Amino acid sequence: MSVAILIEFKESTREGLYLPLSTQGAYSGEWVPASKALGLSWLPLFLTGTSVDVEDLPAVVAELRLLRSALVGVPSRASTVERLDFVLERLGAVEPDEIDRIFIG
Repeated sequence: MSVAILIEFKESTREGLYLPLSTQGAYSGEWVPASKALGLSWLPLFLTGTSVDVEDLPAVVAELRLLRSALVGVPSRASTVERLDFVLERLGAVEPDEIDRIFIG
């Protein structure tokens, strides 16, 4: 199993966006402890999954950036930083007013 961001768009003909974050084990063992150590509130919720309001997406992106900043330069976390870079790039290309629903988990 994995933890991923699932975005559905308002336009019914537009394909949804699926952004895998991590395997369930890696998320539980790496992402959640690091997120809690940083005092982040959204990222730990994604282990079990939750809906995210479009208005809260900037807060989620901010937490992803904080996690990335904390992991940069840690050799054992290089692949996680690469994944965060990919996810942040893809999320940056999405217009919030085009989003219908977001589920992360």
